[in-house]
Amino acid sequence: MKSIPLFFLFALSGSALAADPGKPDAQPAMQHAVVHAADTAWGPGPPALPPGVQAAVLAGDPGKAGSFTLRLKMPPGYRVPRHWHPSDEAVTLVAGDFTLSMGEAAEAHDEALAPGDFVSLPAQMQHQAGTKGGAVVQVQSMGPFVIHYIDPKDDPRTTGAGDDTQD
Repeated sequence: MKSIPLFFLFALSGSALAADPGKPDAQPAMQHAVVHAADTAWGPGPPALPPGVQAAVLAGDPGKAGSFTLRLKMPPGYRVPRHWHPSDEAVTLVAGDFTLSMGEAAEAHDEALAPGDFVSLPAQMQHQAGTKGGAVVQVQSMGPFVIHYIDPKDDPRTTGAGDDTQD
């Protein structure tokens, strides 16, 4: 698949700093990038997710503190067992079909999403996700990305399906 590198532009008259560069608290200016769907560079999903998913980081770094946006491409029949995250998660269905079961298993409610639909999941809310025909889902959250499976046997990092213990 064709991959085009991202080019970052600085918004403050060519300056890379939003604050006075002589001050110790100077932070880089907010950068922007454009990622065209057709040029998305897909790679293997994180080891914290069941095998078969592909991922593309659109902004930020899910492995570090701070905001990130990523897309997950799920094959038909893909499922992420019941889990929770320590930070809020915003999920948008880009393409395909996607169902979220939200809440603790005994009281969970399922929600089928159509492309363009959005769900805001608060921190520590139990949920599971799946697709029948395949899906592309966009996830926005705060890193580092951490996932806690309700049933430890569902965790691919401990069942041999994953190759890393990082979240």
